[in-house]
Amino acid sequence: MIDEQQRSKGRLAKGEYKALKTDRVRLRLGSDEEIAAVRWIFQQSVVERKTDVEIARQLNRANIANHHGRPWPYIMVHSILRNENYIGNLVYNRTSRRLGQAQVNNPHHLWIRSPGVVAPAIDQDLFARAQKIMAERYISIPEDQMLRRLRLTLGRKGKLTTRIIKNAPGLPSVACYIKHFGSLRKAYALIGYQGSRDCEWFDVRDHWSELLSKLAGQVAEALRTDLGILLNLTDDGAGLARHGNSKIISFQVVRRMAQRTPNHVALWRAHPRKERTKLCVFLRLKEANKVVQDYVLLPAADTAKPYLTLSDGALARHKAVRVDTENELIRNIKARFTSSSHAAPAKPTRPNKRKKSSRPKTRNVRVRH
Repeated sequence: MIDEQQRSKGRLAKGEYKALKTDRVRLRLGSDEEIAAVRWIFQQSVVERKTDVEIARQLNRANIANHHGRPWPYIMVHSILRNENYIGNLVYNRTSRRLGQAQVNNPHHLWIRSPGVVAPAIDQDLFARAQKIMAERYISIPEDQMLRRLRLTLGRKGKLTTRIIKNAPGLPSVACYIKHFGSLRKAYALIGYQGSRDCEWFDVRDHWSELLSKLAGQVAEALRTDLGILLNLTDDGAGLARHGNSKIISFQVVRRMAQRTPNHVALWRAHPRKERTKLCVFLRLKEANKVVQDYVLLPAADTAKPYLTLSDGALARHKAVRVDTENELIRNIKARFTSSSHAAPAKPTRPNKRKKSSRPKTRNVRVRH
């Protein structure tokens, strides 16, 4: 940081900003160790032709931490290889965010570039070669060519899966097909292929999301009206939380698994969210997975497992409560909040102190005869 007379006012640490309008901030190269690491990354990419993943793996094996003091992800290596700061340039206006809208990437002709601002750490020719190598890794092909290659892969393999698409040489990635066609199912339909997997559940996800948001809104309104507890709907619409806090109640639809034989018990398997909540509400569906059968309320203590079996016999083991209607569900939730808010706090226990005796202490004396 420098003042208006170009005099240094000290180095800004991570997270620090200048406080005065008259001050300015100039970039400078980092330590010799950091510059050596950056040059080694470019050398490995251009000369040794190693991928970003391989470079990150080598750095981590050598116990070389990044500037956050953590292991290297491959995306950070990729970011360094594309950063013009290392040849002395500063680039602005790469992204834009209009008021109330999402951030977008600006086209290259709108970028504002200031060359020669920082002392270069990487040779211009080495940097240009790195950009060429990265550009050659991504080849854009038209959509009809993407479908043609997918059709040829289907003819060779007899079926299509995400694993087959990933391992097939010359075939775009699964993410690329989803980006161009909306989903793999739509890409399959365009080549006349219908997979063996039942994907009807994906077609009705919006319906169940809307149902969960509606139910969460009803619970929030009941808690606000009857108990004065204010909970807000989360961004995903499948939970309730206090302002600025983590989710308190989560809602999830659970499909009924197919029965192997008519004698097998009805079985539901729920996969709880990663974040812990005080109360989990599961909507168990009927056999056809089109209508809600009942509701299961589960305390947070059992949500740390990778999945939960919600058969009728397992509910008691999970200390869960099953109700048939939305009204019963709301009454049960209100009762839980009422009991928790009215519970008397436990009194702190104090260590027992022995009362001092009024009698004088006596001491046994051994007498020799």
